[in-house]
Amino acid sequence: MFKPKSFSNFATVYNNIVMDSIRYNEEDFDGFLEDLISSGRLESKEEGITKLYLDKGYDALSDKQRYVFDKMVENNSVNECTRCGCPIPWCEMLAALDNGGLCNYCEHMQEKIDKE
Repeated sequence: MFKPKSFSNFATVYNNIVMDSIRYNEEDFDGFLEDLISSGRLESKEEGITKLYLDKGYDALSDKQRYVFDKMVENNSVNECTRCGCPIPWCEMLAALDNGGLCNYCEHMQEKIDKE
């Protein structure tokens, strides 16, 4: 029997996977991954899989590696700015993780407000 809630959950998961894979093709994604490795945030398994991704690409990863990689990206990224709702570029992602999910512009504006 068809359950709309189940379909809704499936659609949400599917959209997240599709959106993530589209975002993986963005220009600054590889730089984000390199910064993530340098930051020491990753476990050794995640770091190894990320290095494989950088060397050979997503298609070279096994299903299990893709799962670990996708979860690692999900756990180390913020989809959108918590203040303005705009997508956060990969080049701003590590800062957003540390500042509560703000894009650079909103972080700057928050700092100005805090100084007043």
